[in-house]
Amino acid sequence: MAMSGDITDQIQNDLLNCKICLSWFTQPKMLPCAHTYCQGCLEKMVRSDRKVQCPECREVFDVRGGVSKLKTNFHINSLMDIIKSKENEKVVCSWCATAGLSEIAAMARCKTCLKCLCPPCKLTHGTANPRHVLEDLPAHGAGLCEAETKMQKMIYCQSHPGTLVDHLCNTCNSMICSSCSSHAHAKHSKVSLVKAGATERPTVMNLMERLKTDMQSLVQQEDDIIQEMEGMKATERSLISMIECTLAEVTNNLIKHGDTIKDTLSNYVREQEELYKVARDDLQLKIKKAKDTREFSQGVLDSGKMREIVCLRSVVEDQIDGLQAPRVPDNKKTRPSLTVNESLKSILSHSNLFSVTFGEDSAPKNPPAFAPLPQLKQRARNLHCFETELGGDVRDPKLTGVSISSNGIVVADEDNSLLKCFTNYGHLTATISLPDDDDKPCSVAIFDDTIVCSSRNQLYMLDMDGTLLRKLFLRGSESVYHLAAYSDEYVAVSEGSMCSLSLYDINGQVVDMVQPYGYEGGRFLFLAVNSDERFIVADCGKKCILIFDRDGCVLANWDQVTMNGVGRAFYPYSICTDEADNILVTERNRILLFWPDGDFREELLTTANGLHKPRVITIDNCNNLVVTQGNGFITVYQLDLS
Repeated sequence: MAMSGDITDQIQNDLLNCKICLSWFTQPKMLPCAHTYCQGCLEKMVRSDRKVQCPECREVFDVRGGVSKLKTNFHINSLMDIIKSKENEKVVCSWCATAGLSEIAAMARCKTCLKCLCPPCKLTHGTANPRHVLEDLPAHGAGLCEAETKMQKMIYCQSHPGTLVDHLCNTCNSMICSSCSSHAHAKHSKVSLVKAGATERPTVMNLMERLKTDMQSLVQQEDDIIQEMEGMKATERSLISMIECTLAEVTNNLIKHGDTIKDTLSNYVREQEELYKVARDDLQLKIKKAKDTREFSQGVLDSGKMREIVCLRSVVEDQIDGLQAPRVPDNKKTRPSLTVNESLKSILSHSNLFSVTFGEDSAPKNPPAFAPLPQLKQRARNLHCFETELGGDVRDPKLTGVSISSNGIVVADEDNSLLKCFTNYGHLTATISLPDDDDKPCSVAIFDDTIVCSSRNQLYMLDMDGTLLRKLFLRGSESVYHLAAYSDEYVAVSEGSMCSLSLYDINGQVVDMVQPYGYEGGRFLFLAVNSDERFIVADCGKKCILIFDRDGCVLANWDQVTMNGVGRAFYPYSICTDEADNILVTERNRILLFWPDGDFREELLTTANGLHKPRVITIDNCNNLVVTQGNGFITVYQLDLS
């Protein structure tokens, strides 16, 4: 008999459910404090110092040997096996077993007489005992199917419950038992079930083929429905992302305008403060002189020296004449005021920025105030996408660098401390760890069949198989250094707040240091080098893109893009160039396209094209765009920038 459902639920909730994932234990591992959790759940909680904190008692334990080395809780495993075996235990019909018939699975239980009943016995018992309470067994839903339940009713004689049928009455077209064949159906035309089964078999086989065809049609319809549902969800996600991006752009532009006004106001107030300070200093000096003169005059009067007293009048008069009040700014004329464009405010508050239609024939909800813009040519087409998460990863991938080798794509997964090598179609070929255990790869570049990787203020040069060639220390004390290779000549290193680049050759020697002449920047981050050896750098401090040559001559500098005649705030991130020196820049949830001279062309990709928080980008050997995304996937787009 199966265990009571209440007891089973209580045991599962209190003992067999992991307190982290709230599901049945998978590979239960016991911490030294005796608390047990799934191995996979503990692996996700391992910190960078290879320690884990118990979620219940908050004790911290060292797991340098790996979570798999912790003791397995065999008591939990044994208890789960018992529960599962009890739940799978077969319950048979009590009446059929008493009658000596074959074991037939029960589908119900009589709560009055505590008998387990198969479908025919349930029907008979319910008819004979109308006051008895019947309930379906919990496991019945996973046991007999509808056809089997119907069959269980038909193989028993309707006139003699509990008796199996053994003849087919052709006259009544019904199945009967031996007793009915000898009495009630004695004069009817009858055949044995063996002969009737042989006659019906071809018909049943034909019906089964028809059922198979109908089932395949239904399965196809189900697949179509699933695809339509997924397509609908994808459209929802895409449209919501577009709304969020648009709202972010509008909000950012308003905030940027407000920041400009605030800066102008603050600068003006500082200037007025300087004028007031000068006037105050002048007043304090005059007050001091007047005080000194008064004290001196009082001393002369007290001395009674007439010669000095006679001269004192002139001295005091001169001092009084010098006490002219300083020029103080007119408060009424200089105090700033603010005017709010109420008409524009009203437009922003009440206009319909978005509209949405449901199907081709439906009217738009909240019709747009302006005609829709013409659709631009599709310049990027999704070729394929693949996941970079590996089975041994302890954290979700954080892809901070990407580069192209002769064999495929190399990415830096900072949170898992690995360089991961894939073919162009996403097949893993190798994983490489940095020689120092505590170092995490940040940026990666490949030139002359050498992998160059930055980690904090160190630069590693490795063979393609991961063998260390040399290790260098970089200038400054930046937390991250981003890299870009120029042909097979050198790798350029972006040096953060120094707003400079250092160029290293294959031997690790500094061949040049480049700094844009006369440029006062914030902090250099991502960079690219085009075929004309021009450096394109993202300044995350000033939120701009800078283009300069190897001599340090600044060729372009822009901090906003103009779309549909409106200047918009610009927050550049990763940068790359294609074979024609077009510039591609990631920015929030989109990728922007610029001409080689830095002029903005258009918005190349957005969330509508499948982007999910694009991180770093590069161009592969076929001039396709490779994009690493915030969800750990890499997407490759075929470009048409003509």
